[in-house]
Amino acid sequence: MSNLLKFPKANSAQVLNHIEATPDGIRLDSKLIGYTSAIRQLDEGYFDYALPDGMRIIAEVQEGELMGWFNPSAEQMALIWRWLVACLFIHEQQDKNGVVPVANEEGGTDYGVIYAGEHGGMSIYPITERCSLAIHIEGIALEKYGAVTGMERAIQLYQGMVELNPDTDALRLSQWGRESLTMLHDDFIKMLNAEGIPAAPAAH
Repeated sequence: MSNLLKFPKANSAQVLNHIEATPDGIRLDSKLIGYTSAIRQLDEGYFDYALPDGMRIIAEVQEGELMGWFNPSAEQMALIWRWLVACLFIHEQQDKNGVVPVANEEGGTDYGVIYAGEHGGMSIYPITERCSLAIHIEGIALEKYGAVTGMERAIQLYQGMVELNPDTDALRLSQWGRESLTMLHDDFIKMLNAEGIPAAPAAH
């Protein structure tokens, strides 16, 4: 994760002018938050509409680790790599297929990135990508290998899904990462085509 700051900017405007690792946490403009809080904010979607800022957060978490100011747990490392893989996939699909307006529950409009695959298309979002990765990568690894080894294995799988682009010196999905995510989405769309959208669970 040595070249995160060269990640191309997304369409959404960056909301932070200054992001910097310090011994006490990460400075976000005039605010200072702890490393653990910054990672939690990534997972909770605070930077889903400002993905370049999220990438800068990850770069500064790495800087804090290199400086000895922060020692992330295996769970935190998995969260960071999960966020990174989802972000790179979203960015790649946006460049390839664009975005589509989607009505939200508040009566407004959100914009979803389009995934177009072998069996059709769908709109995708950072949070749903992270949830899917958590289920299909971490969930399966933990079930198969146990808590400690499973988390280590999940991190290794995430790392294998990312590589450095030698032409731009920026991070991108590896061929294996791209193929894995494509298969995951194509299988989901194929299931929807065959079975329809699952019914919402009944309220109790």
